[in-house]
Amino acid sequence: MAGGFDVRDRVIWVTGSSRGIGRGVAEHLVGAGASVVVHGRDAERVGEVAGALGDAAFPLAADLRDEEAIAAGIEAIAARFGRLDGLVANVGGAAHGPLATMEVERFRRQLDLNLTGAFVAARAAHPQLAAARGAVVLISATAATNPTPEFGAYGAAKAAVEHLARSLAAEWGPDVRVNAVSPGLVRTEGSLRSVFRGSEELAARAGRTTAVGRVGEPSDIAYACQYLLSDAAAYVSGAVLVVDGGPTEGPTQRILRALED
Repeated sequence: MAGGFDVRDRVIWVTGSSRGIGRGVAEHLVGAGASVVVHGRDAERVGEVAGALGDAAFPLAADLRDEEAIAAGIEAIAARFGRLDGLVANVGGAAHGPLATMEVERFRRQLDLNLTGAFVAARAAHPQLAAARGAVVLISATAATNPTPEFGAYGAAKAAVEHLARSLAAEWGPDVRVNAVSPGLVRTEGSLRSVFRGSEELAARAGRTTAVGRVGEPSDIAYACQYLLSDAAAYVSGAVLVVDGGPTEGPTQRILRALED
């Protein structure tokens, strides 16, 4: 029976879905019965992922910085499916560095990658989403509300993403619902390599700092996206859903622990 958390027969574009969290979201949505537009800049990799997902996946290789390419991609989606019901704007990335010495251009690239890319995708998809009375999910990060030294540019960009979600929700409702998902640390091929230095033991150790006792998996983010794309979230718009495993201490606990040390 349709309704609830059901996304069967819906067409959903997941940006940056050739790897990492985006790929996990795409795989999950296909498994839930949706048709998914697999997107990335590397045409070969996009094709491989879409091929692995079968007939329910449609490959779209385009750079979000190229508005003409994105417009052509939206036309291709319309030609293939005749509709677009949802968008998961997942493209993003973190470049660390101290703000005191960070080049302005490096800071600007973080805004373009995380914020402008989300806006470009959402704006391009808006006409089809409005026609379908669809939904948008922007992928943020807990860095948006938790200052992390040397990741200030990334955190600022993700904070702007959350504001963008609320602004789009206010402007585009009631035709289009817009929300954000804010992941904590998620275990992907990239994070295992760059954050955990290839060590499963370090990943497990990091997981013990969360209330649920583990780091996240792409499927955890995918379930949150499915909820926000589905009719179960019909009365949810302009919200930020934090999916980070839960904190085990707050500012007071950190201060007390420092005093004990």
